[in-house]
Amino acid sequence: MTAYYYQHHKKRDKAKKRLIVFLVLFLSLILLSVLVIFQQIRLTAMQNNIESLENRFQNVVQENNMLWEQYDSIKKENEKLREENYMLRSSTLIFHGNRHTNKVAITIDDGTNQELVAQFLNCLSEHDLKATFFPIGHWLEANPEIWLRAVQEGHELGNHTYSHAFLEGLADDEIKKELSRWQDTVDQALGYGYQTLYFRPPGMSGFTDDSPNRKRYMEVVARKGMFTVLWDVEIFYALRNETITPSRTIEHVLSNAQGGSIVLLHFNHNDLAALPHIITGLRNRGLIPCTLRELLLAKP
Repeated sequence: MTAYYYQHHKKRDKAKKRLIVFLVLFLSLILLSVLVIFQQIRLTAMQNNIESLENRFQNVVQENNMLWEQYDSIKKENEKLREENYMLRSSTLIFHGNRHTNKVAITIDDGTNQELVAQFLNCLSEHDLKATFFPIGHWLEANPEIWLRAVQEGHELGNHTYSHAFLEGLADDEIKKELSRWQDTVDQALGYGYQTLYFRPPGMSGFTDDSPNRKRYMEVVARKGMFTVLWDVEIFYALRNETITPSRTIEHVLSNAQGGSIVLLHFNHNDLAALPHIITGLRNRGLIPCTLRELLLAKP
């Protein structure tokens, strides 16, 4: 009886072990199947992602080719415009703007006295007016803060050479050096690359009607990306045979300024005393004092 029980119990243990092994194998098979299915899903997803990336890559390649074609087209147009602009700058000497506008540009030259420049800025601020300045480069270098203030307050700067050099008699390389040094000085003073479209020759040297080299000078200036800007209303030359006073300055400017005029003043005490009356007088006549940019872009 005991031997029978022992053998029977041993058979039951073996059956249990077989069952456990079977269950383990079965569960392992299920787990392995799940892993295979999971890997298959991941593989399918990766294949879909790869196909999507390939499609996106193809689209990027196509877009890139289109952009290069557009770039080439724009580059050609740009080169054409650059050449046309150069031709325009080299053949255009600006004395005034459109006569069918009511705007008048206020331009002020030199700026050898920092305190005087500050007083001009205060006056312009009081009259809510933005103007265009043509400072001498070495004075701009000596007093960068005042010109930084001018630009921050909305005024424009134009190139007036570094040393107030008269162009007549200078070689092209010397003129380029004067223009470039002015540009380097203003960039350093302002802390960034400042773009100006305007050059004004000191003393009008090289740009009078009888100047034999005027065309050559204009071409040098044009290559630097600037228009040569003169004026049609000024005091220094027009009143050189008179005693120049603030009242005479006011009278002369208001009598001669018209729509499209470019008024030339200087950073001196006489013009400072005249400036507020000039501004008020122009406005009373229905004229709008402004910067060169505003004048030259003004529509009739």
